[in-house]
Amino acid sequence: MKDAESRNEVMRESLRSLEENTDYPVEIIVMDNGGNPDDSDYLVNLARRGVISTYVRYHENMSFGFAWNQGFRLATGDYVCFTCNDIYYEKGWLSSCIVLLEKYSDRKLIATPYITPDKNFSNWNKEVLPDARINSMAGSNCMIMRPEVFREVGDMPHYRIGGSVWHRNMVGKRYMVIVPPKDMVRHLTYRRGVRWHVPIDVSKKLLKGEKVDFNYKTVRKSVYGGSQKSPGVQL
Repeated sequence: MKDAESRNEVMRESLRSLEENTDYPVEIIVMDNGGNPDDSDYLVNLARRGVISTYVRYHENMSFGFAWNQGFRLATGDYVCFTCNDIYYEKGWLSSCIVLLEKYSDRKLIATPYITPDKNFSNWNKEVLPDARINSMAGSNCMIMRPEVFREVGDMPHYRIGGSVWHRNMVGKRYMVIVPPKDMVRHLTYRRGVRWHVPIDVSKKLLKGEKVDFNYKTVRKSVYGGSQKSPGVQL
């Protein structure tokens, strides 16, 4: 199977499992980050069926951080979940995470249904509870929290490892990640990281060819020793 076809099927398998195995009332907001027409047609049909509550398609790839930030602004629920299109969801994944957030509401927590191998180390595994695990860096590919938590930590950086940078900011504000006793989702295409030092350009062309630049402008020191940027234009 060709790579493009493989990616198409991964997205479909992910969305099928999300529809079938999510046992908590949700509005699904999909940000189509400049995908191919077949994928877009598939997603539009899911919106027509009512599986997807809100569908937004960018003509150009605006980066996952930009998409998550804008998706957050469209959300209306008591909790928000940021997740990727290459995850298979098992039954009860979302309700299990929300139960933990409500049970331990006196603690500063976000939730995730799993710990990826690169985050499953002793220096990040902080605590084992009777019904949960505590990790400081898990969840960058799938995380659940109250909206006010995301507002406090701040927007997702326009960065190839924006999830990890966001988690560093989260830990700096004394939040931790709570996880069910066993993983409740799995990665369909886990690739063990990305080329985090490569910059991302985020821009959009308007109707008359005008260009709006959403790139981060002001360079400051990054938690990874390189350069991290602060927000430019926001919708």
